[in-house]
Amino acid sequence: MPSRAGLVVAILGTLLPWVGGCAEARQNLRGEFVSYRGAWFCGKPGCDEQKMERSSQGHREGDLTVNHGKVKNGVALVFSAGKAPKTLTASVKDCKGNTADVPGDKVKAPGSHAVSGQSDAWAVIVMPEDYPGLELGKSCKTWTVTTHAEWDKGKWDQAGAVEQN
Repeated sequence: MPSRAGLVVAILGTLLPWVGGCAEARQNLRGEFVSYRGAWFCGKPGCDEQKMERSSQGHREGDLTVNHGKVKNGVALVFSAGKAPKTLTASVKDCKGNTADVPGDKVKAPGSHAVSGQSDAWAVIVMPEDYPGLELGKSCKTWTVTTHAEWDKGKWDQAGAVEQN
């Protein structure tokens, strides 16, 4: 016969994930989420945002979408928010775990960037020269960008990744 303590642990172990799932569902119903749309790359170094082209190549690593392109030339990772967050910041991580914050002027709200066809979404502009402490080369080809959105009643982190061709 199981002890009372064991029974309480079993019940809590069953209920807590369900309660957490309800909180996430409520946040989704309020529109407090961010999703990753994809990456737009520069064909040549330093191109303007309106000349960036959407990546048509990529792969999945679990829940993470990794788009392929010329990261060294600059890239815009595009994210959609269900409803406008109070704040949205971003960070970049290389394959070795080194992380850097994206400068505030490179996290662009809907309507404030020129990425073609994406005026209703957030664009995180990543230029490798802004991140001298991150590795991008033969042994480290992938950078992951994570947005950090906040609303009055919730937070949401959403990642997208780019891989150097």
